[in-house]
Amino acid sequence: MNLVSLVRAAAMIVSLPALVMAQAAQSDAQAAQSDAQAASQPGDGVSLETKISVIDIDRIAAESKAGQALFNNLKDENDKLAAERAQRQNEIRDMEAKLTSEILSADAKGRLSREIERKRTDAQRWLEDAQREFQEKQQQGEAEFQTRLAPVVEQVAKQHGIGLILRATPGLTFVLDPALDISLAVIEAFNQTETAQPPSGAEAKPPQPQD
Repeated sequence: MNLVSLVRAAAMIVSLPALVMAQAAQSDAQAAQSDAQAASQPGDGVSLETKISVIDIDRIAAESKAGQALFNNLKDENDKLAAERAQRQNEIRDMEAKLTSEILSADAKGRLSREIERKRTDAQRWLEDAQREFQEKQQQGEAEFQTRLAPVVEQVAKQHGIGLILRATPGLTFVLDPALDISLAVIEAFNQTETAQPPSGAEAKPPQPQD
């Protein structure tokens, strides 16, 4: 028999205000019980036993073969741009030195001055275009890296029964247990994948004849 039934059965000795208070108390108790049950149960698709890990993308990019290849390609491109920029700057400096050191006619100085200004304008336009193209290549390379990395991370997560992976971000993510970091496992799996699958555009070598 619940509290309401007991109250009704004892109607002769319980006043109306007391009955209202008893019913309100029962409602509050039921609501509190429902809230407690809701708080103890996870949301849709989430389990209380979900295994959580963290991943350091910067470390994977620095230590994986794919990340190192991307870095080397971008470094080579950047070195070429730096060399050409230095060559253009040296050419302009040589022309400026010629303008001040040699005895030139007014017409010759005017022509040389205009040529120097044209060189400066061309160099500035070239630099802006080169920087834009380099940034586009960098963004494209990073996007391809992320695309190739994603299935490897998913594979490692399935192998270890991981349901949630957080990205380690300095100043935002504080990892108190180093065992939660699966970056090394991802790097090893990533390297194996890259070794098993030749890079895009690579031609397969013909079989070598056996003696």
